Amino acid sequence: MRITLARIGNHKTVVFAAEELNKYLKLIDPELFIDVRVYEKYDETLEGLLWVGMDEAFTAEMPKVKDASLDDAILINVASSTGVISGNNPRAVLIAVYRFLKELGCAWVRSTSDGEIIPSYTMTPVTTYVCEAASYRHRAICIEGAVSFEHITDMLDWIPKAAMNGYYIQFFLPAVFFERWYTHKSNRFLPPEPLDNEAIRGMVERIEEEISKRSLLYHAIGHGWTSEPLGFDSAGWHEEDSANIPEEKRVLIAELNGERAFLKGVPMNTNLCYSNPKARKIMTDAVADYCISHPEVKFVHFWLADYPNSFCECENCRDTLPSDHYVMMLNAIDERLTAAGCDTKVVFLVYYDLLWAPKTEKINNPDRFTMMFAPITRSYAQSFKTVDFSSTETAPFVRNKLIIPKDVAENVAHLTNWQKCTGVEDGFDFDYHLMWDHHNDVGYYKVAQTLFDDMQNLDKIGLNGMVSCQLTRASYPTGLPMYMMAEGLWDKECDFEEKSDEYFLSAFGADGLAVKEYLKKLSELIDPNFLRNATPERCEAHKTSIPLAIGTISEFEKTIAVNLDTLDGSNLRKSWEYLSLHAIITKEYANALLLRANGASEEEKVVAMEKLCDLINTNEMKLHRVLDCFFYYHRVRYVIAQK
Repeated sequence: MRITLARIGNHKTVVFAAEELNKYLKLIDPELFIDVRVYEKYDETLEGLLWVGMDEAFTAEMPKVKDASLDDAILINVASSTGVISGNNPRAVLIAVYRFLKELGCAWVRSTSDGEIIPSYTMTPVTTYVCEAASYRHRAICIEGAVSFEHITDMLDWIPKAAMNGYYIQFFLPAVFFERWYTHKSNRFLPPEPLDNEAIRGMVERIEEEISKRSLLYHAIGHGWTSEPLGFDSAGWHEEDSANIPEEKRVLIAELNGERAFLKGVPMNTNLCYSNPKARKIMTDAVADYCISHPEVKFVHFWLADYPNSFCECENCRDTLPSDHYVMMLNAIDERLTAAGCDTKVVFLVYYDLLWAPKTEKINNPDRFTMMFAPITRSYAQSFKTVDFSSTETAPFVRNKLIIPKDVAENVAHLTNWQKCTGVEDGFDFDYHLMWDHHNDVGYYKVAQTLFDDMQNLDKIGLNGMVSCQLTRASYPTGLPMYMMAEGLWDKECDFEEKSDEYFLSAFGADGLAVKEYLKKLSELIDPNFLRNATPERCEAHKTSIPLAIGTISEFEKTIAVNLDTLDGSNLRKSWEYLSLHAIITKEYANALLLRANGASEEEKVVAMEKLCDLINTNEMKLHRVLDCFFYYHRVRYVIAQK
């Protein structure tokens, strides 16, 4: 069979999209002959071509969106392997190519280099039609956890394949994330690897190239604005001696308990004295200068210190809400950017003390800003789907004595207050389902349901998408939560059961639905609320359900063994290899949890904990693509130690 692939123009992302289409079609059918041609624009008089790219001729059929530079829409109109694969922006063209390949049977079941499932068959003329716009604008991943350069580039490769569209690099230099991986501090079996800031900057530059190649929406900074402009370390939550603060800068730092010093010794956690015009100007000028000098960054995040109950108590600050000082700074940033003709979006956050909306200040130019709702203390036992938001009130603001709400409805009530008083229409959820809480669900099934339900209901709380603050490696035992997040963000009307069936069959083959039922059962037998320490310690149900889980794992290991014996070295087999390691480690984890449920001594729990952690660490290099062992190691130690 022969396909004549006609690329429209030379935009780097369209070029990459055509290359990807060529590559994967040849992987499906190595005997396929593909003739690649390049045209400046679409020519309807030419027959027998498969066009890839953008052209005004496709506009009438393309779904309409509010802003084609931000809101993705795709058009696939192919009959007998000729026709059009297009999008309303270059990034959407790439998404459309991957969607076309998905229609041919390709799947990307993990955000890893071993997560692509490519069918093998002799191709015949293809006919398919897709005309869709994404349900939500914001569909992005934020760097977190312990990462290598390879882990990040794998994620960037996966993002458009999953029809997501953005990536967020926190900090001026995201050193802390790379340090966690390359130093291997939590794994005594792995020696530290050489790493310095110059090497990290080099990796970030190459990561930015990968972002640009895919035309992903680039988010940047967030943490660091209270420290970097003053010359303090902003590469992570590192400690510095407050005695070294110059006096001319000390006056700019928040006063707490009568002292101006780094909060707990950490510049990143330290707010400034926001009633001081000089402190505000130093920050707002730094933000504006960064936006103007980094036009490649579409969304610049402007956050305050990363710690609750840490705002200045001086005479001039104490009677003004932090959010009112915050809005003053937002307006100052906008004035600078407007004067400079800079169209960068500035992201402000509703988070910790800033959950409480401003009382006196108003945002002058709402179109400049995107609101970020970050309910970091929320419970994941509830989703946005299951909560009644109609009558929830918020607790009053009491400076530095706040109890940050865990209740989902109360968090959303704060969001609603911000929405009412600012006029900012664009906003997204910045949430943490896959940062910590997924490790409370050994089957990854309940967390996938909650995450999917949240994505489907974002519009009901006035948000236009999600930037997932998550571990880069979160596909252990499966990539189901990330898959369902992406599906729900692209199409909020899709069905969980249908899409999860699709996932398991793609990832595991003929026994995929058996894997689904197995992991679903594990999520029920080892109750996530028990791991969250949200249920009574000695509940009889845990004493009986955990042994049942161990038995369930042992029984299913027979199915795992059969598949490992019969499958070849493909990525389908890799799914079963990961599931096999998960079974071994989870049985050990369950034994330790059973000790906790039965009220074992601290000595007994410590022995079990160390045995489990050694098992995790000795398998890290087999699991590193799918499991952040650094965070998992610390999480299981915490869970087992609970009384």
